[in-house]
Amino acid sequence: MDDSKELRRFWQSLLESYGPLFRRGGWVRFVQWVTAMVQCAEEHTITQGLTSIGLESRWRVVEHFAEYGFWDREAVERQTMRLVEGQRRQRWGKYRPVVLDDTKEHRTSADVWGTCTFHEPAARSPNRAETVRAHNWVVMGDLLPGKPWTYLPHASRLYFRRSQLPVDEKFRTKTKLAVEMLREVDAESETPVLAVFDGAYANTTVVRPCLNPSGTQRRIDVVTRLRIDARLYHPLAPQKKIRE
Repeated sequence: MDDSKELRRFWQSLLESYGPLFRRGGWVRFVQWVTAMVQCAEEHTITQGLTSIGLESRWRVVEHFAEYGFWDREAVERQTMRLVEGQRRQRWGKYRPVVLDDTKEHRTSADVWGTCTFHEPAARSPNRAETVRAHNWVVMGDLLPGKPWTYLPHASRLYFRRSQLPVDEKFRTKTKLAVEMLREVDAESETPVLAVFDGAYANTTVVRPCLNPSGTQRRIDVVTRLRIDARLYHPLAPQKKIRE
């Protein structure tokens, strides 16, 4: 059988499991949108993605779905976690390694809702602005051992500053979002989760609820780096010698 046909059949079998999570119209748009993102090697805009699969004439309806469509985000994320678990079930020791970090998606317009301004580390270049406008995403995915290791993202949260939230929306810090996401993947995992993140998340609001869960929740072990301001970073104060 042609490799492209085999790949298409495998891809369709993966997407079928998402069908019950959408209404029929939304299901069609979801398949078109996700397939376009996977097959497009350039920027993952809707127009470029649909052009890559020969559906450029459908860009308006898919764009409308992306802007106004409604689906159960958590259910879609959980299904993605199950697929990753079923298709690429690899372990690092007894753990399922899961990596978590925040990333910024640049947005040039000040009229785009939810964007924040950030200092750009690459601004040392004369062609780069010192301050950029971007959406700030907290992203999580499985980390699969290998040469090289593989990262498979399966969940994300868009962070908003307190001043940006609409009325009646609850504010959550990035660390709070991180714990919620780790608990979500732990609930879907057969084996214990090992959370991997950098020093930005190595603080009490993340580490404590992972290592000391409440109720029947399972402990989530952590691999991170010590912060420069961590208590364990500083050497112990010298103690006076006791004379015998």
